[in-house]
Amino acid sequence: MPDNHTGMVSIIIICYNQEKSIARALDSVLCQDSSIPYEIVIGDDASTDSTRDICARYAERFSDIVRVLPEEPNLGLVGNYFRCLKACRGEYISDCAGDDEWTGATRLPDAMKIFGSHPEVNVVYTDYLISDSASGSSRQAYGSDPASYKNCRITKGNDLLKMILDRTGSLPYMLSAAVYRRKDLEEVMTEAYDMVCNETFGCEDVPIMAALASKGDAAFNPAVTLKYNITGGSISNNSDRLKSSRFYLKSLRMSRILGKYYRVPESEMTGTYSTKSLYLASAAFDTADADLTSEIINEISYWTLKPSIKTRLYLSLAQNPILRDCFRHIKHLYKNKRTEKPLLNRRTEMM
Repeated sequence: MPDNHTGMVSIIIICYNQEKSIARALDSVLCQDSSIPYEIVIGDDASTDSTRDICARYAERFSDIVRVLPEEPNLGLVGNYFRCLKACRGEYISDCAGDDEWTGATRLPDAMKIFGSHPEVNVVYTDYLISDSASGSSRQAYGSDPASYKNCRITKGNDLLKMILDRTGSLPYMLSAAVYRRKDLEEVMTEAYDMVCNETFGCEDVPIMAALASKGDAAFNPAVTLKYNITGGSISNNSDRLKSSRFYLKSLRMSRILGKYYRVPESEMTGTYSTKSLYLASAAFDTADADLTSEIINEISYWTLKPSIKTRLYLSLAQNPILRDCFRHIKHLYKNKRTEKPLLNRRTEMM
């Protein structure tokens, strides 16, 4: 890497049809403390609205900082992210989605101080706000956690790797609220590119986080540096049962593949296996989609772990339409009976 880019942070901004929010995202990043050199690399994924025009105006106005990558056919989330990564010149990487915002101005200098003090660390992540656009509510991701979060805390890479692959809820940190060392990620990509950039995984953050955890530790900075906006179109928050089920199916498959590569035993991934297999089995039962049911059964068969009785029951019923309909009818009757108001007794009626 050229000497003039040593210490530089490349900030990836990926966007698609976000004309209403992209300017706000760019402005929030451009507010960063300029004591740390940085560039902004924008990957517009074939937007059909005015998103690209807005980005082009920023690139013209801030030509020494902002670059918009050439137009290409729609690449999807994973392809677009790694196209941007290849175009980055910085030693460190951070990112911001086109509908999110950075908060504060010291994410980059704070991270550089921690990297300087802890050479074993290759990720510095921060607290962030979770904002629900539908309800208008927001909360701080780590704000309600114990006081240990209030100081710079180091998590060992091996521990972090298990947390990433055996998650049943949120990831241990938000990649968009982090700065990471590019060199460690590229080492894994050189060794096994498909373990990092893989369209079939359906996401870019988990493989990146796993690769980094395999090479070093992570440090927590309690400052809030991101406003993460939850919208109805988010992949992992999609209300469509079939779409969300396929997302979780990809997630389960990804944990198995990455676990095998990084030598994390399945016995240490029982949480994600039991939770996701049960969710998927119930989705197969509810949707009665034969293709989905077949894919779920196929994926579960690759694991040495055994599905729960409830999971097996759901899958069995999903494959038998007659039994499935009977079971749903009984379940519906039972649910209605439990929610019925008790009849008033004669004494109460007379009062």
